Amino acid sequence: MAAKKTKGRQKIQMKRIENEDGRLITFSKRRSGIYKKASELVTLTGSEIAILVFSQSGKPFSFGHPSIEAVANRFMGLNQPANDNTHPLVEAHRQVRINELNQQHI
Repeated sequence: MAAKKTKGRQKIQMKRIENEDGRLITFSKRRSGIYKKASELVTLTGSEIAILVFSQSGKPFSFGHPSIEAVANRFMGLNQPANDNTHPLVEAHRQVRINELNQQHI
């Protein structure tokens, strides 16, 4: 049997990454991965989901379906006002933006 040329996929030890560049790259890749998994969960189960992540620099990143606000309001027991009073152009713009963000994370 021939010896393997590479180590293949290795398990990463769960500890802080000391190299700052490596830490930033890992944050970006893992954040994209968690958004993808959240999107799959929404698609498969029809659930509502909200994810809020702050980077090391304090910059917020979020993913929500149908939106962060809707999920947070539901979690806190607040009734979200119906979109009937929202201007149709504003609602259309919001839907386009949501679709763009979902496509970026897919």
